[in-house]
Amino acid sequence: MTTYPIGRFAIDVPAEMKLVHQWQRLRYAEIEEFAWSGSVPRERARDEAWKKRLTEIGKLTPPKGKERVIIETRDFPGVGAWARGILFYGNRMSPKDGNWLILMDVGQTAAWLELKGLVQYEQDMLHDLTEIAKSYQARRFGDLKLPPGNWFYTEHGVINLPYLEQETAAARFEGHPLEVKLAIKTVETHKIEPEGHGLLGRLGALLATRFAGNVEIKKIRTGKRMVAAMPGEETILRADEEGRKELSFMWRYAGEKDSGEHPKILIEMESADGRIEEKLQIWDAVLNSLKPMYGTGR
Repeated sequence: MTTYPIGRFAIDVPAEMKLVHQWQRLRYAEIEEFAWSGSVPRERARDEAWKKRLTEIGKLTPPKGKERVIIETRDFPGVGAWARGILFYGNRMSPKDGNWLILMDVGQTAAWLELKGLVQYEQDMLHDLTEIAKSYQARRFGDLKLPPGNWFYTEHGVINLPYLEQETAAARFEGHPLEVKLAIKTVETHKIEPEGHGLLGRLGALLATRFAGNVEIKKIRTGKRMVAAMPGEETILRADEEGRKELSFMWRYAGEKDSGEHPKILIEMESADGRIEEKLQIWDAVLNSLKPMYGTGR
């Protein structure tokens, strides 16, 4: 098993599986990372990346009454090894909407940080985005030993900021010899879920109303399941649609209201039918590995 930190949690995944995509949002800011190719000097690579995105933005249609879509560009001394940003109109239908976008060079990798909001609050947006950028540091794969802090893990880095609002992390894994696919998502929740509206309640309603149509669903294992001290619900089902059988594994925790330590969590695994015992072992190992990464470094 290989450990992957995702947001404020970490999960172990079979070593044969590869990370296909990881996505995250912190305090409304979208974070997109990439590694420098190494085939060209880094200064040239970041210049080319910046110019390419600048060209793409320049082709956007400005809102009515505005001649240009680009409002401002500027450098950010002291942020990473190098950082440059742009403020532009993000909605051609409204001159009120603006996007701050920063490209940050942090060594072997780079990150785009984007925050959308109202142009009239662009200084507040810039302050929030700069705070995230200054709190970001690159991380080698497998490096999970950090000092105490409020760590939020991205694919190539880590951000030392406590939960505030609008925080999401998601990842998808594929490539296992048994053709299983795995996904995990954590997202903040702003309301307490009513009793019976969880995974098991929805499954019961689905089966009761025959909403599945021509799909025959068989329960393999369902019930409440505690994972990482969080009371969630588990369903493992076999779906048969005209002879095509698939397995579906799900575990869901409803989360606590406005909490970064206890967000809503959904873990899913899917595959074609067959070798169920081996897949159950994989599933159980994945769930049992889930652990928090906030607070004390691990």
